[in-house]
Amino acid sequence: MGPTPPKRSNGPGRAALIIGIVSMVLSLLPVVNFFSFVLGFAGLICGTIGLILTDRPRRQALWGTILSGVSISVAFFTVLAYTFGLFFVGGAISELTRDLPQASEAASPPTLPTAADPLPLGEIVELTGATGEPAYEATVTASVIDANDQVLGNARNVEAPAGMQWAMARVTVTSLSEGHSTVASEITLEYLSSDGHIFSADDEYVIAPEPEFAMLAPINVGETTTGNIVIAVPNEDPAGGTWALSYNTNTGTEPFYFEVG
Repeated sequence: MGPTPPKRSNGPGRAALIIGIVSMVLSLLPVVNFFSFVLGFAGLICGTIGLILTDRPRRQALWGTILSGVSISVAFFTVLAYTFGLFFVGGAISELTRDLPQASEAASPPTLPTAADPLPLGEIVELTGATGEPAYEATVTASVIDANDQVLGNARNVEAPAGMQWAMARVTVTSLSEGHSTVASEITLEYLSSDGHIFSADDEYVIAPEPEFAMLAPINVGETTTGNIVIAVPNEDPAGGTWALSYNTNTGTEPFYFEVG
């Protein structure tokens, strides 16, 4: 009696078993479980081929076919579960946060007036120091865009340069904290023309009508003082400009713009 011939291996069956195991693992994982559909069908094909081969061991093919088929079913239900789970969780989060203030809204700084949209005369603004502490409350309380008569009423003053006229504004200031008292040196008022040029009292000096802002005495916390500032401005469309009020030592900040009247 001759030797028993060795059994032939079942390659498709072994491939079906490997594919079935991998497909089963992937079917349980979110996102990648979509690949289980492709691998599962590939495992079914290999397993079917392994089962119909004669004289080959069929155990691996059988298990590969079963695992591949089960992985397809598991992948189908896990895809549904993850999809609807994300949908409902997202909806619940959206419902809970719908009425909460948005971070961008909470962090939005207040809108400051611009030269195109100046403040009315008498509107009080807060000027802050270099470290952000409140320094003064201030406002432009009055404005005379053609102040030639008032300025030239002082015999020591002279006519404005050619093409210009004297304009006058009255500034009222209240000290808000210690160390902020010398308003004449800490606060500046300038004139911004309609074409974007800036003019200051230092350009052409005259003596402003009393009380003169440049000569105001220091004040204590809570005290208020008022003074006049005279600036030579272009006599072409002088009413089209704005007053620009700022705190000298608070560099890098935009001034507050006021109407000229």
